[in-house]
Amino acid sequence: MENRKLGIIFILAIALAFFAGFQVQTFFVDNEPEPFVDVYSEITEALDRYYLYDLESDEKQAAFLAQMQAIVNSYADANNDPYTRLYASPAGIAPTDAESYVGMGITIQNEFDFLRVLDVVYQGPSYKVLYPNDLIVGIMEGTEKLYFKDLSVNVQPTSYLAGTIGEVKSLIVVNPEGNEDIVEITYEEILTPTAYHQVIDDSIGYIKISEFSGYVKDITEGTAKVFTDSLNALEAQTLNDETDTLILDLRNNPGGSLSALHNNNASGVIPGIMQLLLIKDVERPLFSMVNKNDITLTYLGGLTQPKVYDIKVLVNEYSASASEVLAAALSANGGYELYGNLTYGKDVYQNTVSLTTIDSMTYYLTYTEGHWLYDMDKKVSEYPLDVEIIDQIGYYEIYDMMYERELSIDDVDDSLISYQQFLNVYFNLDENQLIRTDGYFDQSTEDYIAQFQQENNLSLTRKLDLETARHMFDLLKQYQNEIEYDTQLQTLIGMI
Repeated sequence: MENRKLGIIFILAIALAFFAGFQVQTFFVDNEPEPFVDVYSEITEALDRYYLYDLESDEKQAAFLAQMQAIVNSYADANNDPYTRLYASPAGIAPTDAESYVGMGITIQNEFDFLRVLDVVYQGPSYKVLYPNDLIVGIMEGTEKLYFKDLSVNVQPTSYLAGTIGEVKSLIVVNPEGNEDIVEITYEEILTPTAYHQVIDDSIGYIKISEFSGYVKDITEGTAKVFTDSLNALEAQTLNDETDTLILDLRNNPGGSLSALHNNNASGVIPGIMQLLLIKDVERPLFSMVNKNDITLTYLGGLTQPKVYDIKVLVNEYSASASEVLAAALSANGGYELYGNLTYGKDVYQNTVSLTTIDSMTYYLTYTEGHWLYDMDKKVSEYPLDVEIIDQIGYYEIYDMMYERELSIDDVDDSLISYQQFLNVYFNLDENQLIRTDGYFDQSTEDYIAQFQQENNLSLTRKLDLETARHMFDLLKQYQNEIEYDTQLQTLIGMI
């Protein structure tokens, strides 16, 4: 088990995106590593000669990977730096996000003997089939069951999930109550646009940017291109004069590639988002980046005059790094107002280098390289962005709905909290009727669960059972994909 844990480095896509934050590629290239003693080789060679036990190749590989991980973690921990890290990606695939992928439409966590489902894409192939906290423990190969726990240490369970459009995979799934079942999933193309738009009404256009990806040939056209297409569509249809408004939504945006924000107007290169929205003023850069050697690069807008329409920006506590850079420039340089919640406050940026490839996995080091500044000399950690607060309430503020076990009257469990929150919103309970949301299963919780079961033709158990929890999750995913339930957005629309 320990070798398996050491031999596989796996980071969830969502966590990876968040801690990647504001990324540059080969931004400053004059940092040469100093010579060092190859302790791994010295120790391994010594043990090969004198150790009582024979060292197998997979043991050496596990030790090598553990050494890399320990070195990176030691430096990062010593400097209180959560953004410097080691991670792995299949060889030949760039560490970036495309606008779509072929798969099952789930977010998973690799726990080595199984894959834990963390989330499911709404209306994807796994919607209403797989649920958070389901364990994918193996896969059917013909009529034979292949359990991941029986795999070699060098084989990752995720390698069995690769597939093509229309392919059907039979998964061995254990639900939170311990029941094993065979679940068939037909692979589809899952759209994951980093930016998309819609018309709210005749005078309001809306663009959501979920993260910033750079152009990678044959993988993704990049967020700058996707945003450009969205902006052009809205300007041709809705954003015509000073009475119109573009709502730019940067909530839950963890950051990403510098090239999505700014492309230096090189020949044949699509301008970055900042260059499309803000004027060029050589006296007031949009932002600057400063490395450890005090080398500073500044970035300017691309317009000769401001947009004819207004821009209002939505941010929240999960807007970090590159999304904060864009929000800061729009506010400080463009004079556009920010709404929602205070941003994360990440004022550093990262770079990534490739280290080595082992067993078709390429290992990368992402490290913090410098600070970025807005409004000439401000760090967002010291000078938070000026945001007009709009509280998010309702379905959009419910997170981590993950069923763990059946709960009934007088049980206490943190997993109950999100279901209690759901019931408050579902039944539109006011202050005097609100169910407690501390995870204690009281009489009021039981009464509203029973009412929910009756209204939705579920078994009347008066408990939070698997059937009830999964029906709540299905509805939550539906409501969280309908903008009329987005309180912050609807409030902002009402203010325009």
